[in-house]
Amino acid sequence: MSLWRVERLRLLRTGRWIALAAVFLLLGLGEPIATRYLGELLRGATGSGYIHITVTRPQPSDGMAAYFDNITTLGTLVTVVIAGLAFALRANPPLAALYLTHVPNRVALLLPRLLTVAVAAAAASALGGVAAAYETTLLLGAPPAGATVAGVLVSSLGTVFVVAVTFLVATLLRGQVATIAVALGAVFVAVPFANLVPGVRDVGPDAFTALPQRLQLSPWTGDDTWSTVVVLGLIAACVAAGLYRSSRWEL
Repeated sequence: MSLWRVERLRLLRTGRWIALAAVFLLLGLGEPIATRYLGELLRGATGSGYIHITVTRPQPSDGMAAYFDNITTLGTLVTVVIAGLAFALRANPPLAALYLTHVPNRVALLLPRLLTVAVAAAAASALGGVAAAYETTLLLGAPPAGATVAGVLVSSLGTVFVVAVTFLVATLLRGQVATIAVALGAVFVAVPFANLVPGVRDVGPDAFTALPQRLQLSPWTGDDTWSTVVVLGLIAACVAAGLYRSSRWEL
């Protein structure tokens, strides 16, 4: 049995794909509903008292923007957890010894696992985006087609970036909890702090993360192209650095 088939079966039989798909799908179906009825809920909560809340009618772009906003937090969280569990190979020493002795080539060992998780995360993100577009169309009207397709593709690439960062962290650390904690810190703390570097705010990974929301209101710009190039470069760098670090592993 090839390692590619082993990794596919691992993803399916452990139920990790269910966690990925469920979170993105629930956000995709739930956020347009929350956006559509939030104003009515707020008006009902105030009753006939002295406080009156005026909420404008939500637009189709609001439903998609709400989905993209939430997957940058909840979607990222579940992606890091699933990727951390998959990549922390040395957390189980006997199993690690079995893998490393039977497959001495680290690229052949880790690449199927990395690509399987990355494809699964990107597919779950795309599934959630399609669900959000469908639900938004039913409740609020059709969102801008071009901006929605671009947003779904960008958000899927964003999940691949998260997987790549987690992969690099997993090659540096040994335990699953440590890998997940440090990867979450890198994504939620280090990435926003990179905005403090001059010239990074508009073309860095944080700008790329916010791109799907912004595309609902404004067109694609040159800075958006540069932020995409930067993220692609960071994905490649994380994967290359992780594979190099894994070649130095010792049991």
